[in-house]
Amino acid sequence: MISRRLLVVATAVAVSAFALYHATLLPGLDFGDTGFFQTTVGVLSITPRNGYPLYFAIGNLFLWLTRMEAAHVMNLASAVEGAIACGVIVLAAAELSESPLAGFAAALLFAVSYTFWSQAVIAEVYSLHILFVALTLLLLLRWSAHPTLARLALFLAVYALGFGNHLSMVLLLPGYALFLLLAAPGGWRSMLRPRIVMLALAMALAGSLQYVWNLRALWQWPNDPPGLVAALQTFWFDVTKSDWRDTLVMHVPGSMLRHRVEMYGFDLFQQFGWAMVLAPLGFARLVAVNWRRAVLMLTLYLANVIFAFTYNVGDTHVFYLPSHLVVALLMAPGVVALGHVALGRVAASPRVRRSAVGAACAVAIVYAAARAYRDYPALDRSGDHRPGEAMARMAAGLDDQHAILLADLNWQLIDGFAYFAKVTRPDIAFAWLSDVLVYAPALVRDNLAIGRDVVLTSRARATLARAYGPLLPTVSDPRVDQYSISDLARDLPPGTRYVLCVLTPIAEYTIDRDDLASAVRALTAATAVLPEGDYAALAGVTGQPPVLVVGSGAPFRDTVSIEGVRVDVRMESWLEFDTIRRMGFGQIVAARRHTLIVERGVSFVAFDGNGRPLRAGYAANLFAPQPRYLVRP
Repeated sequence: MISRRLLVVATAVAVSAFALYHATLLPGLDFGDTGFFQTTVGVLSITPRNGYPLYFAIGNLFLWLTRMEAAHVMNLASAVEGAIACGVIVLAAAELSESPLAGFAAALLFAVSYTFWSQAVIAEVYSLHILFVALTLLLLLRWSAHPTLARLALFLAVYALGFGNHLSMVLLLPGYALFLLLAAPGGWRSMLRPRIVMLALAMALAGSLQYVWNLRALWQWPNDPPGLVAALQTFWFDVTKSDWRDTLVMHVPGSMLRHRVEMYGFDLFQQFGWAMVLAPLGFARLVAVNWRRAVLMLTLYLANVIFAFTYNVGDTHVFYLPSHLVVALLMAPGVVALGHVALGRVAASPRVRRSAVGAACAVAIVYAAARAYRDYPALDRSGDHRPGEAMARMAAGLDDQHAILLADLNWQLIDGFAYFAKVTRPDIAFAWLSDVLVYAPALVRDNLAIGRDVVLTSRARATLARAYGPLLPTVSDPRVDQYSISDLARDLPPGTRYVLCVLTPIAEYTIDRDDLASAVRALTAATAVLPEGDYAALAGVTGQPPVLVVGSGAPFRDTVSIEGVRVDVRMESWLEFDTIRRMGFGQIVAARRHTLIVERGVSFVAFDGNGRPLRAGYAANLFAPQPRYLVRP
């Protein structure tokens, strides 16, 4: 039985984590996968490509219970799931370390780790995934302490259920299977008895039934599959996303492996700082106390870290999360080992040893609290309305009575705009250009005939020009608010505080170097130039030489005082591999206020003495203002 004291500790951590996540929660819409989850929740039919049946079922439940806007509800669900995960981590870490206080410290260190915190405040699957990883590990450890069929069945059931949220639960299989064989009370052969094998198969089958929801949608398509075999083939292809995973898994070029190692070191230190040295101490203690559990933790760590290391995807950092959880869990026995090391060879009573462990735990807890205090402003997204504002600019001046928008967007913007048009501005008439391209001239003719403008996004205009050339000429739409970085910098009053960051943009975007140079001249009174580097930052007050000029090929952090205001410039990404960062690629914190989220491309902010933005803007990235065009045949 789990002690009442341990449950109290776990509850306290869960409540504290929820308070932290809720206070920094993204209030609404976001782009990319987050926008997809926010748009799809509440839909009663999800396709195999949509996946995640358990995640959407829980999201639908939250939506029904709260009656709030879908975007906010899905963000809130992540915060709740993340908080519960932190409570379960206390129990799992205490089971490994035999110390509730060490479990408390390990859970806090993970709760305030940069990546997990950033995912717990937006609509993403990773909070729930970590909950299932921690819960299945706890159930497995509890089974090993008192192996009964009922406990084994519960572990298998929860493990199978976790696949309904994320298929990467399969990465736990090598560690879990090996541990079951090593820890079986009747020897490894006892785990191969027909009763155990049938139990495992039955639980796996029951877990797979979640995906009947996705499979059913195939027969709702206009081109429904001709039979069950064809349906299952389509289902498997879509639900596992075979078309792009085959080109990404184990496809990191050999020439980049050294940089991948450097990225992993940066990422691990970003999560835990110097507390990460507790993990090898904890592993050594587990080897000495219970080597089977040490093998379990090592296998879990290696399977997850090797997968993420070789996964050539633009948001690798989120796939390291399960391995970060293993590191955090090992910190619990690591803290206990640190307390014992502090005593050295001195023979001590159990009471003295408990005191030494308690002191080590207290240090770890204080360290976690200090990291939370330091990172809180940088991870606070409660005031981040940029996605909604970007979509509002795209739709400015449009309504279904007077215009139809033909859109072709970067994939990260597609679901964001779909949500915006569905929930925020349902009066917008729009179509994806790819759906109407073959009959675009007729569509244009018919809409112009009834007095409706045909409006194009920038990419849609390029696609239409390639398809129809001079048949459908276009002009710029003057209703869209456009600005350049030099426009933002040009007329600022002298003495205004500012930070300008330039990060190498993704291939789709190009920085206007002339405009950027003009902005730098305006800000610095022509006393400085922007330094070279993948990461560059310029900070100071307008009309004077900058107080910070940094150009670097690697992420950095720097702190300066600008007219009495402490400003933290934090580059939080590894550009060689990171093309997607929901939390942004860097942060500007002024006077402990989250003043600017730095994106790839150009990011600029001018701010007052309290860190409040006076003027902010972007270029060469998703949040930059996009031109719009009118078809004028």
